Amino acid sequence: MDEKFAENLPWPFHIIPIIFGLFGLILGVRLVEQFGPLARTIFPSICMVIGGFGGLLLIGYISDNLRPSS
Repeated sequence: MDEKFAENLPWPFHIIPIIFGLFGLILGVRLVEQFGPLARTIFPSICMVIGGFGGLLLIGYISDNLRPSS
């Protein structure tokens, strides 16, 4: 059987990585306000990717814990 990632969760749970990515973006922008243009270009996007990945890890953890054991 082809098992999909977090298929046992309702759709609102799939917004978690988006929310974490946006939170990472906002945090990244706040952290580099006083730095130069290169840091203000690169660092917020890296924080957004890391935040989205953290959200994916969280949704995977929730999915594994809610999966019925067979």
